[in-house]
Amino acid sequence: MPLAYEEALTFLQKTQSTEGTSVYEHLTRVLAKVLEDKPANAVDLLETSLLTRKTGFDPKESSPLVPVSSAPDAARAVAVASLFGNPDLPIDPDTGEPIEAEAPNDYESEDVVADGSLFDALGVGLGRQEMYAIMLAVKKLGEDPKRSVATVRFFGKFFGLYADYYVFETTLKDAPEIPEAPEGQVPFENNSGTNTHVYFVCNYLGGPFTQLPFVTPDQIKAARQIKKFLTGRLASHVSTYPMFPGTEINYLRAQIARIAASTVCCPNGMFSANEDGGLDKNEEFEGIPGKEATLPESWAHRYPHLKKQGRCELFKREPPEGEEDTFEPTEEEQEEGPEPLATLDADTPLADGTTPAWTPLTSSSSENVKNQVGGLRSNLWPGAFCAAKDKSFSNVYVGWGLKNAPFVPLPPPPVAKEFDLGQVESVELPPKPVPPPPEGEEGEDE
Repeated sequence: MPLAYEEALTFLQKTQSTEGTSVYEHLTRVLAKVLEDKPANAVDLLETSLLTRKTGFDPKESSPLVPVSSAPDAARAVAVASLFGNPDLPIDPDTGEPIEAEAPNDYESEDVVADGSLFDALGVGLGRQEMYAIMLAVKKLGEDPKRSVATVRFFGKFFGLYADYYVFETTLKDAPEIPEAPEGQVPFENNSGTNTHVYFVCNYLGGPFTQLPFVTPDQIKAARQIKKFLTGRLASHVSTYPMFPGTEINYLRAQIARIAASTVCCPNGMFSANEDGGLDKNEEFEGIPGKEATLPESWAHRYPHLKKQGRCELFKREPPEGEEDTFEPTEEEQEEGPEPLATLDADTPLADGTTPAWTPLTSSSSENVKNQVGGLRSNLWPGAFCAAKDKSFSNVYVGWGLKNAPFVPLPPPPVAKEFDLGQVESVELPPKPVPPPPEGEEGEDE
């Protein structure tokens, strides 16, 4: 036995790698590093180091086996963990006692966890674990007494180059004030159409919420002419041509308005349009089976159509006095959009003419499976989904905020003409003024 041990030790010391390190030296360094760091998963790290031979540590170096998390990642982890517990009450500096928190706000919300299960059955969305954290973020936003939120719905997640946006669609108990548009511009929609809802965003779950501003028709029209990735920074400049009127916070709001008008759907027959332009829920609606939920005619657009004018409700100018007979409205003022609650089968196919606007989704390809979940995937806005099962339905968007349409950049403005020299009154300099005579000479002349 001692002879076998000495032979094995000699073999390990003689066998060298291409770098000149023996097996014995490599094992000695790995075990020393494990004993120094004492990681929780020492066995897994030891196995990985032996298989990949990536732990040829230098004694002068002190790189840990467990990667060190960055400060932003640690802050996000703490923020997400804070959603799962009660917030710490602030301390009164005078008495040292906790200050009583205000009563939570009363609000209404959809069942976010159940919606996550619908999308998870279709193989889309964000997964149940992240949807559960989103549900806690919805609860945090809805119960905030300073926000005075009436309803909350998780709209979706927008990917960015440096950070992502979690978007929440709300209605407030006190409608926000929207100023009037400058003279000569298309009026803003005041708490209707594109500004019916108020949107809040956060870069990570548990982080601070930022309320997005209202959207203007000019911003929507400009967003249709450009294609740009989001950065994840609301104050970033949107460097495009043509110039976008605003920063990324306005561009994100314009993209939300476009996506909502095109992809937020409801089961056909669940709502009916009233005379005021709103929707009334049909209490006798029995829901749609999962198989029928894969048909575009089983769904209807829940939000009004967004017209070329940048508004949902068409605005027409009044003709000037005395020009009623000769006044002609613009092409945008003559647009006729689809009727409210139009079905999805009437949506225009993509630019190639063959790809439909929607693709069916089902939780199982077998027709004999009971309790199936059905839905649709938008091909015009990749990342938009709708899912339904009986009376339950939901919409979500998870994508980059880009439309699947050919991008045709606008040509640059025409080159300015050369300056017409003929318009110059004189190309000669004025004559040099005569200097005044000295003071002494003036007296002699007198």
